[in-house]
Amino acid sequence: MGTARSTSCWHRSWQLLLLLLGLLLLSPKLCDAVTMQQFLQSLDMMRNGCMGKFKVPLDTLDRLRDGDFSFEPSQDLLCYTKCVAQLAGILTKKGDFSVNKAMAQMPIILPAELQDPAQKALNHCKDEPKAHKDQCAQVYYISKCMADYDRPNFKFP
Repeated sequence: MGTARSTSCWHRSWQLLLLLLGLLLLSPKLCDAVTMQQFLQSLDMMRNGCMGKFKVPLDTLDRLRDGDFSFEPSQDLLCYTKCVAQLAGILTKKGDFSVNKAMAQMPIILPAELQDPAQKALNHCKDEPKAHKDQCAQVYYISKCMADYDRPNFKFP
């Protein structure tokens, strides 16, 4: 009985997320006006959407947020990063990391001051996913590469 309730709740959460993303895509003014505060709030929403699915300590997630990848990741942590990428709309239909989708999402989800640094970091790290067959590892290691490339501008949910 609890499973049906949680599945229903999960389904409603996805519907709400899709509705919000749809509104962002349909409203250029909203897309152009993403502030740093709105961006940080969206990081919290993505974190909350993925945190309960994987056994990752909050202090580990806080370290990631600040770009600290100086520890051996668990499989749960690897898959947490994939979950975030899925929420951000930067995975292919097969679940692989997509540089093109990530580039297309930047003007929508990043504040203006982070767009250029993020594009440079992504271009620098664009081949990183090719080194990993595991889809969860693809996202984790491109994120790590981007954090290593430009830690002051790196943010992760």
